[in-house]
Amino acid sequence: MATQLVLGVQLPQSATLDAFVGGRNSAAKAAVADLAAGRSERLFIHGPEATGKTHLLQAVCRAVGDGGARSVYVPLAQLGRDAESLLAGLDDMDCVCVDDVSAIAAHRDAEIALLSLTEGLRHRGGRLLAADARPPADIGLALPDLASRLGWGGVVAMTTPDDADKQAMLVRRAAQRGMDLPEATARWLLRHGTRDVPWLMDALERLDEASLAEQRRLTIPFVKQALRVEI
Repeated sequence: MATQLVLGVQLPQSATLDAFVGGRNSAAKAAVADLAAGRSERLFIHGPEATGKTHLLQAVCRAVGDGGARSVYVPLAQLGRDAESLLAGLDDMDCVCVDDVSAIAAHRDAEIALLSLTEGLRHRGGRLLAADARPPADIGLALPDLASRLGWGGVVAMTTPDDADKQAMLVRRAAQRGMDLPEATARWLLRHGTRDVPWLMDALERLDEASLAEQRRLTIPFVKQALRVEI
């Protein structure tokens, strides 16, 4: 795998394109898959929290790296003052996945570094996948040229998954962990939990631990018992 990790950020095992479930965001997944396969070179995705943007960026990073090319996932919101220097050192990558672009809005030097990176990748035929809650024109970037270049390859909006998507996501992620999550149990979690995707993923992790410890199937009575503090 030729995947570079920034500041020790690890890609979760669940970060694959196959693991992404979301009928409402199928257009975004298809566009991202095209970039991962080398059929496009630039894309910007945006949408609210818990729509799967980070998952898609990390999945592309993993797919490109698994294919033998050089890829890197760059979480700008976590980099702080290191953003400028790290962005400036990525020109030789085959694919760069930049998350939370708004984290450098109005930080001129970091914006210049990202602009330079986009130009360097374009000239070399490298790929760039970027994401934020808002489209490039609405982020508040100080450099108009950066906003325009981020949108050159297309801008795709993502939306919050509905209950059908969340149920499918729970079942798929459980299968990735080697668990059999009955659809009835997944529906019960959605009815009685918070419906918040991060909460659902955290609940699934704790259910995995509990089911392994007690050698129990994920029946509704067992889930009630395992999550009784919160449900």
